[in-house]
Amino acid sequence: MAETTRRVRAVSFFEAPPHPEIRHLSIGFFDGVHRGHQEVLRQLLACASDPKECGVLTFEPHPLAVIRPEAAPPRLTTPAQKVLLLAAAGPRLVLVIPFDQRLRESSPDAFLQGILRIFPNLQTIVVGKDFRFGFGAKGNVERLQEFGSRRGFVTQIVSPLLENGSRVASSRIREAIRQRKFEEAERWLGRSYAIVGKVAPGAGIGHLLGVPTANLEGITQLLPPEGVYACRARIPEEFIAVANYGRRPTLGPGSGPLLEVHLLDFAGDLSEIEVEVSHWHFLRPEKRFGSLEELRVQIAADIAEARNHFAKEK
Repeated sequence: MAETTRRVRAVSFFEAPPHPEIRHLSIGFFDGVHRGHQEVLRQLLACASDPKECGVLTFEPHPLAVIRPEAAPPRLTTPAQKVLLLAAAGPRLVLVIPFDQRLRESSPDAFLQGILRIFPNLQTIVVGKDFRFGFGAKGNVERLQEFGSRRGFVTQIVSPLLENGSRVASSRIREAIRQRKFEEAERWLGRSYAIVGKVAPGAGIGHLLGVPTANLEGITQLLPPEGVYACRARIPEEFIAVANYGRRPTLGPGSGPLLEVHLLDFAGDLSEIEVEVSHWHFLRPEKRFGSLEELRVQIAADIAEARNHFAKEK
């Protein structure tokens, strides 16, 4: 973890110090760090004889969150997840740049001049074919190539990664999650989809039923449709769990959907702990029961089904 943290920097685009050691660079938002992004990173690392010459520049938040907040897509990774995944891929540096109004208003040429100020010994920029930059997204890969030919670096364009003729993309992964097609999302991500939330105080109904739950708040990622799921929860130890995402109709009207997770075979205090929920498997829709006893019996059945599901995976 110390090595990963050492590779990550967060600093304003206009105040970032020079990184003369970085000769090969990739730029993008990289939400999900899915297999298409992983191919960009693979080609980036292939440019260098030493990963210490490679860097990744990414933005926070998503540019649309600043330009048109209502159009910003739900996230697949938290900022922390994203930078850890990028750093784990092997580049020497992950530079996290705040996407703010000043950066938004920078012209394409001003943006590229800033890139060369930060990376004065740049030899290669590796980007996807849809890469855009500068005010109004007026900069494209052709403009990047033309600028690089004048300033001494090569632009390497990575074609979209295709699977069965379809492009691996963050939008496609979001749609798979919305349809509970978790195996498809996992195939395109190259790992299980993992949501992170922090445990908040609850009403204690789970304790009364003998199945204490962790109520998760502060979730910034796309959640699946409401329902009951078998999953795995990491705190950082990993446990089989049952998650309920919904409005808990048996308990009466609430303020909105809530994600609550019961960790099987766990005993302890989860207060204020960050929990990562992954390996989603749909069990059943949420429903209203006639009594708390009926709900308790169903939860016991859900737990048994969750154990059975993960036993089959071994």
